[in-house]
Amino acid sequence: MGIPVNALTEDELLHYAGLDPDAAAELTRRIAAGDMDTGAELDEALEETRRLENLISDMDDDLENLRDNAVEACGWIRRAMDPDDETLTRKQLLQKALDRLE
Repeated sequence: MGIPVNALTEDELLHYAGLDPDAAAELTRRIAAGDMDTGAELDEALEETRRLENLISDMDDDLENLRDNAVEACGWIRRAMDPDDETLTRKQLLQKALDRLE
């Protein structure tokens, strides 16, 4: 037994249209009949897209910062392992590495 698609709200219909062929057909029928305000859904979808794009951009920035810190920490660790580098103590070099990783 399928979903009673004629009883679904617009939001429910939009959700189930990708999952149920009867819901997709009902969605098509309502759009063709002009029973749905597709402009509002489009505006909401565009707003959600912008929000997600901003989130992706923020996450890309965070990831780049993490990469930079990891590269810098590796440099401090390499210096700590270099027996010829005596500019700072091993403990100081490792602390600098740890600070970049925290």
